[in-house]
Amino acid sequence: MSHLKNASINGFDHVIKASNNLPIYQSGFTLIEAIISVLILATISSIALPSFVTAQQRWEAHKIRSDIINTFRVAKAHSFTQRTNTVMCLADIHQVCHKQAAHYLLVFSDSDDNHKFDLQADQLLLKQALNLNYGRVYLNAGRRHYIKFFGDSGLPRGHFGHIKYCPNNGNKQNMYQISINQQGNHRFKPYRFKKTGCP
Repeated sequence: MSHLKNASINGFDHVIKASNNLPIYQSGFTLIEAIISVLILATISSIALPSFVTAQQRWEAHKIRSDIINTFRVAKAHSFTQRTNTVMCLADIHQVCHKQAAHYLLVFSDSDDNHKFDLQADQLLLKQALNLNYGRVYLNAGRRHYIKFFGDSGLPRGHFGHIKYCPNNGNKQNMYQISINQQGNHRFKPYRFKKTGCP
C-alpha cells in the first residue's frame, strides 16, 4: 500500500516537473511596449487634433455665412410678397433683438411696428440657431438692433447694414462681413477684400 502511495506521489512529482519544463508564454504589454504605444498615440493626436479643430472652425464660419444669407433672403422675400414690414435681427436666448446677441437669427413680421418680436402679435418666420463655438457675430445697422424690410417695396430703405463674423482666435481667413444695401442685395466681403474690424 505504501508502495502504491509512493508511486503515486512520485508520479505526481514527475508531472509537476514535466509541466515546469514546458515553455511559458507571456501575454499583454511589457512596460517598454506600453510606453512606446503611448508615445505613438500622443504623436498621432498632436498631429490630428489641430487639423480637426481647424476644420471645425472653417465649417462654422461657412455655416454662419450660409445662415446669414438665407436670413436676408427670407426677410426680403416675405416683405415683398406679403406686403408687410419684416424685421431680421440677431437675438438672445429670450428672442430679444440685440446687435451682439449670439443665439439666434430671427425673421418676423412686425405687425405692431415696434421692431421687437411679440409672440402674441407677430408671426415668426425664421428662427435659426447659431450654435457658435469658435466665433462671434455682430450686427452693424447704426443705432438699431435690427434690419427692417418695408412691405411697400420689400427693400431695407434706410435700414441697410452688415453682419460680421469674428473668429475667437483672430484667424483672418475665416473673418468676413456680409452687407446688405438699400436695394436689399447682399454682398459677401472676406477680410482680404474688406477689413472686417472685429473687436
